[in-house]
Amino acid sequence: MKNNQVIKPLIFVLACVIAARFLLPANWTPILALALFMPYVTSNKSIQVLMPIGILLLTDVFLGFYGQTMFFVYATLILIALISRYQSTGSLLSLMKHTVGSVLIWHVVVNFGVYLNGHDGSSLAQTYLLAIPFDLRLMASTVFFSLIFYSAWATKEYFRSSIEKA
Repeated sequence: MKNNQVIKPLIFVLACVIAARFLLPANWTPILALALFMPYVTSNKSIQVLMPIGILLLTDVFLGFYGQTMFFVYATLILIALISRYQSTGSLLSLMKHTVGSVLIWHVVVNFGVYLNGHDGSSLAQTYLLAIPFDLRLMASTVFFSLIFYSAWATKEYFRSSIEKA
């Protein structure tokens, strides 16, 4: 494996961890955007899945674990990372569609896990309704970071193709 295939994602991940931990408001996270964008960064399928999971685990070590709901969070992130392999066509429209779809998957699966753990006795419908403000912030942050990641990637690709043509 080329060192470049490991170093680029590690730099990318470090920037995401620093941003999520020290610079961003609560419930703003680049983790889903990272999971969606990893196929643009590396062709290594293991890194595409393990990098977002590793970041989530690292942040959970510092921020604290949260019981059985973690299974649903990690399983959903793995599912989103696996789905992202098939959407990385290089199109911004495709990325945005999968961004919205991923947050919807997150909303359904993770909040079902919250319901099953019965933290406050809410019904399933109440659990989904109460989660909407949190998941709207997740949607906003995922769209925001996906746009940033895509812009950086597209700029890099533009300059790389300009150099190759010269």
